[in-house]
Amino acid sequence: MLKTVDRKNLNNVSRSGKSATGNTGITRLEEEVSCPVCGSREVIHDSNTGEVICASCGYVISTGMLDSSKDWRAFDSDEYIQRAHTGAPVTPTRPSYGLDTDITLTRTSLSRKTLQSLRRTHRHVSDPREKTIEPALRRISSAAQSLNLPPETEEDAAMLYRMAARAGLVKGRSMDAMVAAVIYAACRRTEVPRTLEEVASLFNLKEKDVGRSFRFLFRKLGIRIPPPKPENFVPAICAKLGLPDEIVAHAIKILKIARERGATMGREPVGVAAAAIYMACQEFGEHRTQREMAQAAGVTEVTVRNRYKELVKKVRDEWLKSLKEEERSRILARE
Repeated sequence: MLKTVDRKNLNNVSRSGKSATGNTGITRLEEEVSCPVCGSREVIHDSNTGEVICASCGYVISTGMLDSSKDWRAFDSDEYIQRAHTGAPVTPTRPSYGLDTDITLTRTSLSRKTLQSLRRTHRHVSDPREKTIEPALRRISSAAQSLNLPPETEEDAAMLYRMAARAGLVKGRSMDAMVAAVIYAACRRTEVPRTLEEVASLFNLKEKDVGRSFRFLFRKLGIRIPPPKPENFVPAICAKLGLPDEIVAHAIKILKIARERGATMGREPVGVAAAAIYMACQEFGEHRTQREMAQAAGVTEVTVRNRYKELVKKVRDEWLKSLKEEERSRILARE
């Protein structure tokens, strides 16, 4: 006979996750879950009976567990939409966070007069602040698609714009400049490598205009925006030049050492990234010119050359020490 344990006595049992093992109603609990009797971590959850059972000794750890999985199945997207019990997720990128209502003319018994009355009522009860920021949210969504930004970056930009609108900072100012400013800030906050020039050119604005709006916005909001890391720009530049993963890895290592030694402070991140890639290419025999680096990074050749000289002077010796003996010998043999 299996002995059960009351849920009050489960303080010694920690739960951290679960993964389904099939369609049998049995789920195996993983990681830090263990049996209080034999100490085994082979613990399963039977969703049919709601019991948590030790797979080694058969001890019933708990009964009456809640099943948080779906109570229905779907075999295609249309069936999923029909059977789902919830709507679209709440998101700051949509007016009213996606909880708004749209009244349209459909094949119902409602007359046109009744429909017009409903629309008038809907306009009166709608939040006027959401109406004012709706064009900006559309601009943010469009820009996010053009810049190929991830969803979290787009949502962060929308939240920042909502904060600015709530504080009364967007009234009387260029909407495009403010949208560009929050997008650039969101890219920096989520570590997405986009330069100020890329964001400004998308809106046909000057960099100084976007930079001015950026500084004004976050000085007033009191939000600290971290400086962009040069390492974030390395993969994109290397992809444009068709460089191997070895160069990417060594360029990132060079930049990490450079940041530790303060060699990146006050320097344009993209220019430092291009210089680190150029240095890695030079050390490992990948022939790329400073002009190619500058064009791929969107900076001048002078910037690449100056940053490269600084990295060689301040970082190269320490970087060589961090390499494996085989890699170090290969580099020294080229000298």
